[in-house]
Amino acid sequence: MACFIRLVYDGFYRRFGEHFGGLIPAIFTDEPSPVGKPRERGVWPGTTGILAHVNRLLGYDFRPHLAALWFDDEPDAERYRADYERAIALRMEETWYAALYEWCTEHGIALTGHPAKADDLGAERYFHIPGQDLVWRWVLPDDPTALEGPQSTQGKCGSSAMIHTGRRRNANELCGAYGHELTWEEMNWLADWCFVRGTNMLFPHAFYYSVRGIRWDERPPDVGPNSAWWDRYKSYADRCRRLCWLNTDSRHVCSVAILGRVDWLPWEPAKALFQQQRDFNYVEERHLWEDAVVDEGGIHLAGMRYEAVLAMHEPDARAREAPQRLDEAGRLLRCGPETPAEELVGFVDGLVAADVRVEPAAKALRVRRVQKGGRDWWMLFNEEGASLTGRVWLREEGPFLQLDPWTGESQAWENGGTIALDGYQLTVVCTDRVNGR
Repeated sequence: MACFIRLVYDGFYRRFGEHFGGLIPAIFTDEPSPVGKPRERGVWPGTTGILAHVNRLLGYDFRPHLAALWFDDEPDAERYRADYERAIALRMEETWYAALYEWCTEHGIALTGHPAKADDLGAERYFHIPGQDLVWRWVLPDDPTALEGPQSTQGKCGSSAMIHTGRRRNANELCGAYGHELTWEEMNWLADWCFVRGTNMLFPHAFYYSVRGIRWDERPPDVGPNSAWWDRYKSYADRCRRLCWLNTDSRHVCSVAILGRVDWLPWEPAKALFQQQRDFNYVEERHLWEDAVVDEGGIHLAGMRYEAVLAMHEPDARAREAPQRLDEAGRLLRCGPETPAEELVGFVDGLVAADVRVEPAAKALRVRRVQKGGRDWWMLFNEEGASLTGRVWLREEGPFLQLDPWTGESQAWENGGTIALDGYQLTVVCTDRVNGR
């Protein structure tokens, strides 16, 4: 890493340092991996002396369990593979992310980009602008991938990291390798999927100078001047700008947390909460012994207070006092992949009043609430293609305005009134107290 920084990053600074922090606001690191991108199966990362670091980071001698990396019939093979992956992720933090973060800090430029995995929450603490990557059609509208699997966690991964590490922005590199079949509707859906999860910076992948020859298939599509919808792009950019503004320098109103590890975030409880309009953040377990205060009232972290906490794993030994305290206060639900959604949501409902109530029930409706400029704001996003109509009650006093992100125009809206959303439509409602006082 010292050699890499000397040859590459120091080289950047010699040539372009006068522009750092201005014309060049950030340096992008993209999916770093200790073994690159091997095509061979069964390759595990390791270097001379790696086991000493693995043992140190895990707190036990891993050598008797090495065979579990390759043989499924080894006792607790799945557990030991997960432990090894976590140790490698922590070692990557020490060697790669921390080194680049410190260099960028010293040279007045932000480190951004994204880690290799969608749920690598631990690595995000070393980004000045935490990020993630919607790529390869791994998340799609009207598909289980929008709510299920590791890729479904990436929106909350980036935004939770932003909140808990005190950053101002978090990003997503979206549309990469979504293919020539990417539609205008999908591009807008991907952006809104991010916004309602707290993203406030987008890196559309990609704008090409030319798509001649082999470049036609270089991570298609072109979402810039060579795209079929370029004449509508300004309206898309303006809408994204308004929603990024709403998620920037605002306070997220949220009292529910799901515990995660440095390299793993559970999606099952997240799905249940999303479908019942119960917003949440992921809390990486290291916060429990590093900088969070845990008492009978919940987890207090970075200005947030989490009164209801869900956990799908047994936390690290250093964190066990905190879960015990939460458990005694009745604020922790230990759940598993098969825990019924009704139990998860019922536990949360018993501790935290709902910000939004909708009738009839609408599993496709996603909600995010923030406070900014003396107002309370709600994003309401119909994440599915079928239209959605229902009466909506907000846990706040009006008067209210409903805003169109496409135009910025607003109209009066009554609490408990009807909101009709076309497929994939996002609307914004806010209190009008600034004018209504």
